[in-house]
Amino acid sequence: MHGVERFAAEASEFCEWASHGTDTGAEAARNALLRVTRLYLAALELPQAESGDTAHEPDARHVEDDEWRTVLDAACRLPVNTYGQIFDPLSMPPEEPVVGSVSDDIADIYRDVMYGLRMYESGQHAAAVWEWTFGLQSHWGEHATGAIRTLHCWLAENAPDRLVSTA
Repeated sequence: MHGVERFAAEASEFCEWASHGTDTGAEAARNALLRVTRLYLAALELPQAESGDTAHEPDARHVEDDEWRTVLDAACRLPVNTYGQIFDPLSMPPEEPVVGSVSDDIADIYRDVMYGLRMYESGQHAAAVWEWTFGLQSHWGEHATGAIRTLHCWLAENAPDRLVSTA
């Protein structure tokens, strides 16, 4: 499967899980870790986007605040939410930690990825790739890596048997 098609498929799976998932507890934490990690991995295989590929209808497919809030509320089913983080791990000495939120991470990833997915589904593939890669570098990639680490740590401490496949 082509990198763009693979990412679109992972984006669709992630957005469906984030907005309509009913899992809870350790199962939800594992599914969140799988969905976010697969999405991030697929993003690493996207082709380089051309800056001229952004000619699209800017507001036609945005995720409105109500839709974002619905995903944020749905992500509260996860057994972990707040975590400590630093914004720039390359800064030495390290900066002061702040509080992150897995539900906010999930909702922000959803907003960024769904916007590009709607472009992709309407045939604007180049514009979608540009949105996805720009967001990976500037916004949703940070949310994804924060959520991945937090979900991994929670599972390792609270449900270590869920870090490996049960199938």
